[in-house]
Amino acid sequence: MDFADIGKLLTDGKNLGGLANRIYFGLWNDVAAWPTDPSGPATIELAGTQTGDLVMKAGKRMFEHYTTEDAAKLDINVIGEEAGKGYELLLHIFAPGLHKKLLGFMNATKNEDLVFIAMDSAGQNYLLGCEIRSAKFSASDGSGTGSTTDGRRGFGMTFAFRAANIYVYTGNIPLTEAVGSV
Repeated sequence: MDFADIGKLLTDGKNLGGLANRIYFGLWNDVAAWPTDPSGPATIELAGTQTGDLVMKAGKRMFEHYTTEDAAKLDINVIGEEAGKGYELLLHIFAPGLHKKLLGFMNATKNEDLVFIAMDSAGQNYLLGCEIRSAKFSASDGSGTGSTTDGRRGFGMTFAFRAANIYVYTGNIPLTEAVGSV
């Protein structure tokens, strides 16, 4: 590893928090190929970057999911004991309304293996899912009709993914159906 000085690294002083109000999801079993994690001696920046694309199986794709502005975040927590540390990524989103499509999504994914791509306010993508682990529905927070007419009505969802390392995903988001025999 080639270590380097780590400065403030804020382009034009930008450092907004939160996630973009669109996240992307798909079924873990629909992934044909995963991006590559860094290996071997690398620069400190490359050690935090996945390369290549997430590729879906033929006829499969990822889907867009709206989340309310300023109601989505990605928590990165250290997990594990001494000499066994890793990370748990918790993707929190809030979808407004209690419409049939949202309820159907929750019913269909509550016990499903998923993959997500979430973009932060700096334009960096994070992939939740890898060859051996999926992201899973973990908790519901702030879900329901609200108690007042000016309350928030909708569904708060948390999806969890555990990994040895965390990376910025630099590949494409596969939003069109894959073709061929992948």
